[in-house]
Amino acid sequence: MSYELFHNKATKFSSPQLTIRSGRIAFNAAAGDLLTSVGMRFAHLLLDTDECKVAIRPIQKEDENAFAVSIPKGKRGGTISAQSFLNYIRWHADKPIVVDATWSAAKQLMEAFLPKEHVGLLPRASVTTGTKTALEERRPRRRLI
Repeated sequence: MSYELFHNKATKFSSPQLTIRSGRIAFNAAAGDLLTSVGMRFAHLLLDTDECKVAIRPIQKEDENAFAVSIPKGKRGGTISAQSFLNYIRWHADKPIVVDATWSAAKQLMEAFLPKEHVGLLPRASVTTGTKTALEERRPRRRLI
């Protein structure tokens, strides 16, 4: 009886997904392939509060609005350090949340719908003053002296 060597070179197909956890937005290999194909080294994070969507705009040069992107050597997926963005939208989840993402070639954006139950920045009706966003209802931050 002779053995045959099995070649583990199967083509892997998956759709782009984002995982939000611990102050980071992680993207899987499919999303990473799309983002790195346009030369992403940094990212802008965009928010559409009307549709509860996040978009990642890949950029090549750092600016004051850029978020750091980390892709380990030899890997196709990576993470975006997004703690300030997640704090801004008042993200709250007890476990990692995975969302499907789509690539818009026309806009050069990776877009994903966020689960509304995990976002605190969405408009809420107020009886006395009409509609306000959670951001408008926030108390001002205290300054430390």
